[in-house]
Amino acid sequence: MPDVTSPTTHRPAWVPEALVVDFDVYAPSGDAADYFEACVEFQRHSVHRCAWSPRYNGHWLPTRGQDVFDIYADHERFSSRYFFIPATGDQGQLGALTLDPPDHEPFRTFLNKGMTPNVVATKKAFIRKLAVELIERFRDRGGCEFISEFADILPLTVFLDLVDLPFDAREDLGRWVAQTTREPDPAQRVAAMQDIASWLTPHLEARREQAGTDMLSAAGNVMIDGRRVGREASLGAAIHLMMAGLDTVSSMLGFVMIFLARNPAHRNSLVADPALIPRAANELLRRFPTVTMVRQVRQDLDDFGVTMKQGDMVAIPGAFYNLDAEIYADPLNVDWSRRVKQVLTFGSGVHRCPGAALGLAELVIVLEEWLRQIPDFSIARTGTLPVCGGTVAKILELPLRFG
Repeated sequence: MPDVTSPTTHRPAWVPEALVVDFDVYAPSGDAADYFEACVEFQRHSVHRCAWSPRYNGHWLPTRGQDVFDIYADHERFSSRYFFIPATGDQGQLGALTLDPPDHEPFRTFLNKGMTPNVVATKKAFIRKLAVELIERFRDRGGCEFISEFADILPLTVFLDLVDLPFDAREDLGRWVAQTTREPDPAQRVAAMQDIASWLTPHLEARREQAGTDMLSAAGNVMIDGRRVGREASLGAAIHLMMAGLDTVSSMLGFVMIFLARNPAHRNSLVADPALIPRAANELLRRFPTVTMVRQVRQDLDDFGVTMKQGDMVAIPGAFYNLDAEIYADPLNVDWSRRVKQVLTFGSGVHRCPGAALGLAELVIVLEEWLRQIPDFSIARTGTLPVCGGTVAKILELPLRFG
């Protein structure tokens, strides 16, 4: 199939040529050192409030943080029908993730019930125990490959505990979820979703037959108007649950650990005063927003300085809000004293990630346990640290040296 990541020559008649920019929203840079800096530079030099990129079959790209935030929350004019660009008809229905109100509400309800502050509080001891166990595997070795030995394992294991599924599936699940969020070929993304669906189906069927108290049971037994939804809808909800619980936290941990490895003053301040960690975690969430969602225009509209037509796609990177100097002064600077009010790291509006509180708890606990046991560490190689872009950008390898 054609390479959808490359710029195309097609420009719709309603898009002025002056608005066309060759910017890859899924991969602004291939190096972790300047991945987010590339987003800031693009925004800083953008003359127009909204641009149009010819990549991924063409899409709009709002360049102002507040516009990105508003589009996230505006489900009346912008639909969440598609999970990624280019918009292909075989992406499937992924529960609340790809449904708009009011259809998404029953699917959102079970997620909210399963991710309340009280539920998250009951999981903190498990998360802490797991973090300690993982760290102890390599602490005395003098180093580790952080992504494969820690960042990929912890959120996957926490998720599998939430849905009461066997831990031995971690490797396959991690690979499939990574393909759904970062594979450039849309067909391969869809194929990965189908792999997840094939693996989940027998487990979901068992929970539909005999429900437990876990979140997979809740996904399998969503009720609408007193009737349980069909198998396909339940499966979509379960896939959404899995994708939301795995990849974002793993990606975030990678960027956070690179920053702490390269900035000993920031790291040492947390080692000296662990009480700063919860506040620091919020600032790190602001500084490293890895998710880029998309929306589809539901009706012709004139806004953001452009004319958008029904069916047009719009990319809304969280980085364009979190790192907009109009929203947060000196946005690339990490400042533990900064007052972080709202961020798009976990989205906003009716589609805000229901696992945001769990993700924050995981980050706080990881920082507490890692810095307690490994207060001094650095990156164990020089040169580029590759980032794989996509719906969720991720560092692929992060070798660390201790001491």
